[in-house]
Amino acid sequence: MRTEESKIGMGMMSEMMKNMMQNMMKDSGSMPEMCMKMMEQMMGSMAESAKNASYATPEMRGLFEEWLKNLEAEVIEFVKEKGKATPNDISEKLKISKDSIIFLIAKLAKEGKLTIGEIKIAQ
Repeated sequence: MRTEESKIGMGMMSEMMKNMMQNMMKDSGSMPEMCMKMMEQMMGSMAESAKNASYATPEMRGLFEEWLKNLEAEVIEFVKEKGKATPNDISEKLKISKDSIIFLIAKLAKEGKLTIGEIKIAQ
C-alpha cells in the first residue's frame, strides 16, 4: 500500500512542479531565481503534506481511498456514457478541478481502465 501511495504522491509532486514552473516562467525571473523559488514552494508543500499526513488516522485514509474509488468509478461511467470525454468535460460534470481529473485519468490509464487518445497542441 505504501508503494502505491508513494507513486501517487510522486505523480502529484510532478504535476505540482510543472504548474509551478509554468507560473514562474510568467514572472520572468532569472533561471537560478526561478529554481530557488520553485524549491521553496516545493519544500513548503512537502512540509504541509507531511504535517497533514501525521493527523490522518487509518480510518481517515480508508475513507479517502473509498471516496477516490467512487470518484474513479464516476469518471469511468461518465466516459462510458459519452463514448469519449475531455478532462474539461469530466471536470465540469464531477465539479472537481481539471488538475485533479488529469491525475485520475493518468492513474486509471496506468491501471488499464481507460485509454488516453488524442493529443494535440493547446490553443
